[in-house]
Amino acid sequence: MNPDRILVALLFVLVPCVVLEWNAGPPPAFADILARVRHECDPANPGADYTHAQSTQPTERKREAILADARKIGARLLPGVRRELARERDDEVRGMLIIIIAAAVGDEAAIKQAAQEMEWSDYPAVRICAAKMLRRLRERRTVEWFLAALQDEHFVVNGGCGTLREKFYPVRIIAQLALQELVATGSLSEAEVQRISQGLQGGTYEGERRRQRELEAQVIEALKRKQRER
Repeated sequence: MNPDRILVALLFVLVPCVVLEWNAGPPPAFADILARVRHECDPANPGADYTHAQSTQPTERKREAILADARKIGARLLPGVRRELARERDDEVRGMLIIIIAAAVGDEAAIKQAAQEMEWSDYPAVRICAAKMLRRLRERRTVEWFLAALQDEHFVVNGGCGTLREKFYPVRIIAQLALQELVATGSLSEAEVQRISQGLQGGTYEGERRRQRELEAQVIEALKRKQRER
């Protein structure tokens, strides 16, 4: 048979296959996860609207469920996630896809990218998800990233119907717990333990709580003193 005819026949078979593969949607397991991620990252979704008025948002719990599903599916998600990540333009969705990769495989490159999202993402829910996912891994490579996360600026106001209200920093407290758990594993060097000890003595959530309790005690004592003077 003429070689040119064989080549033409192969092109007729291969080109449609390539086009179909390119246009194919994500596999079913990833399609559901992607749809849920997009919903949680949609500004029109009232459950994902961040205000400084409550200790947790519904979107945080839903995103945690998404990551749990990603861990169960594992590496089978990677082709779909990476293909979508290459063409995604929404920074919040991209951040969640990066965290999904780290949750699914947990290799060094994925952990570093997720840690960068915890530190630099403009979206509080992405930083919180990254912190929770990285805490679960208990990787010594995350020590410096968690130390930096102790300075995260996002807070919500706790207090409900009470008269005393306080700022709660979710990323900071997750980072603090993660560092304490890493120390407890006994796998860190003495230098790393000292670094963590110094970091936890800085502007951590517990330090802020202690200072707030001291201030509240001073206010109560001042009120009692005024009552006695009457």
